[in-house]
Amino acid sequence: MTQTNESRCTPLTPRKFIDHKIASPIKEEISAILYEYLIAGNGIFMRAARKEFSASLPLCTRSIKGLPASEPGIIWHKPRIGHYLWQEILRDARRNSSFSEFKEDVYVIYWHKSEGAWRWKAVSRERRWAATIADDSLKEYGEACIELHTHPPGAIHFSRVDDLDESGKFRIFVILIDIHDTPQIRFRCGIYDQFFQIPAAWVSDIPTWLIDLNEIDLVIEKLFT
Repeated sequence: MTQTNESRCTPLTPRKFIDHKIASPIKEEISAILYEYLIAGNGIFMRAARKEFSASLPLCTRSIKGLPASEPGIIWHKPRIGHYLWQEILRDARRNSSFSEFKEDVYVIYWHKSEGAWRWKAVSRERRWAATIADDSLKEYGEACIELHTHPPGAIHFSRVDDLDESGKFRIFVILIDIHDTPQIRFRCGIYDQFFQIPAAWVSDIPTWLIDLNEIDLVIEKLFT
């Protein structure tokens, strides 16, 4: 088989595990295997991509003259997650845990390739009042791009234990709080050892009865700054 001049002269550039880039007017795709840093006119961004979504999230925000700005967000490569999934998960969590004897549950949301649809699964291996452990031997756990666990009333933030359990993964993490009274939800994206609070709207449409705590925090922050 003969080679063309083009094939002989085109070098194969290996992908880097961790990369560093400077923003340009031409938007550049995420190429790093794990993640990359992007220096832009409005700060430094951490970017990563997986088959379901890409994330570009600010590590710091400040003006850097001479560079174009970059827009933070989540870009989905699959259809948008339906709001009905949150209702189904809430209903299952209420069945598994009474108001008087609350126990945490953990769920995963994953893309079912053969069905071409989002599916969820309860994956708790151990359950207690303020702790739950996922069965990470399950296939669905390994394929999940969203990991959700319930919290008791008043526990409206991710805990230090959550940070330890969720570190080292590239996923969207969710806590669902006060499932029996006033359900609240909080989203964050974990890019290995970094966590970024994100609005629910970046992930999915959520039912009107479900309170997005990150949105509430943003409103309060604007009132006092």
